[in-house]
Amino acid sequence: MKNILFIILTFVLLISCKSNQEQNEQDPNQKLSSNQLITDLDTDKDGKLSKNEVKGPLIDNFSTIDINTDGFLTAAELKKTPKNPNNRPPNQTNRKSDLSNEINNSVKVTPVNPDYFILENIIGKIQKETIDLNGIETLCYIIKTNSQASEHQMGPWCPRHIDDGMEKAGIWFENGKVYDVSGHFIANLDTFYSDDKWKLYRENGTIKVTDTEEGCLAAAKPNVEEKYHNYCVECLPEYFKDQITTFVIPVTPKYLNSSQNLGRDGIGLAFNGVKFDPPAPTHAILAAHTIAPLDDHGGHVNPHGGYHYHAATGSTKQIEQNDLHSPIIGYAIDGFGIYSLSNKKESKPTDLDECGGHFDDTRGYHYHAGAPGDNQIIKCLHGLPGYTEVKE
Repeated sequence: MKNILFIILTFVLLISCKSNQEQNEQDPNQKLSSNQLITDLDTDKDGKLSKNEVKGPLIDNFSTIDINTDGFLTAAELKKTPKNPNNRPPNQTNRKSDLSNEINNSVKVTPVNPDYFILENIIGKIQKETIDLNGIETLCYIIKTNSQASEHQMGPWCPRHIDDGMEKAGIWFENGKVYDVSGHFIANLDTFYSDDKWKLYRENGTIKVTDTEEGCLAAAKPNVEEKYHNYCVECLPEYFKDQITTFVIPVTPKYLNSSQNLGRDGIGLAFNGVKFDPPAPTHAILAAHTIAPLDDHGGHVNPHGGYHYHAATGSTKQIEQNDLHSPIIGYAIDGFGIYSLSNKKESKPTDLDECGGHFDDTRGYHYHAGAPGDNQIIKCLHGLPGYTEVKE
């Protein structure tokens, strides 16, 4: 990985110079604060940096510095990154970090069962290949999909009129609660968020919706284009139906003593071939007075992965267990199973760790999906992670 401290300091020196003469006189060892960097680059004066406000090396390392993956760089993140440049999880860009000393071979694990997947939703055959994962030669499954659900309809997401009922739209989440995105909900977002700048509807009651692929591309990103502020963001699966997402998942998961934070890549795979994604960057969305609802199945669409889930609502294929334990609904990118939250008696586990996982004698280590309103299916990874790649 590049020396992030050097990159940030170099970039600060470049943008802080007001003339060629001043550049020549700049002390190369001078350390400007993270707050000063924010001040110099923050064109919209919101106290943080979006990707369109930075240039050069900061763009190249944006996802590495953006620790909470909300689409913005804060002074705290800029300050933290130089002290611990490896605090981000292994993923496509930094998966070469050596985690061999973290492997705990005494922990019981259950291998991935490829027969659980709906094979009609998989492109070609599920392959096996030995891959270098963070310095560890690991036998992995290579699974390719178009990330299109088959057990349920994808959508709807946005109502078209403030008189529309909840059956014509999806769901939204706030503070752990799930809300139906009816026309009434859209009409009262100003009250819901205590902000009178919210108004996603026109005088005739019709709701402003991104109903084209162009609108989707402009609005379904952290730095929402200004013309699509105060819109309900809806991207259709057919816009990206030809995208191919490749999942590299260890055949037999390896438990790590320390947890790995989630990156921006997919965090797992449902049995229908649809990607489980990390938490949606709601802060960035709401800052533009836009809302990007999930459908009732916990999914929506973006340009860099097609249809994907942010919540597990019980709509997808699941494999029942022989005991009272909750069913398995998919696999995390590290190969550990993801199970629904509640068991057959509607009881929830009380001993989950920081990632949402725990052990039992039958399944070994495994995860339980968070509640639909949590905006996170799992919180982190406790296994040696594989990765995803999207071919657009």
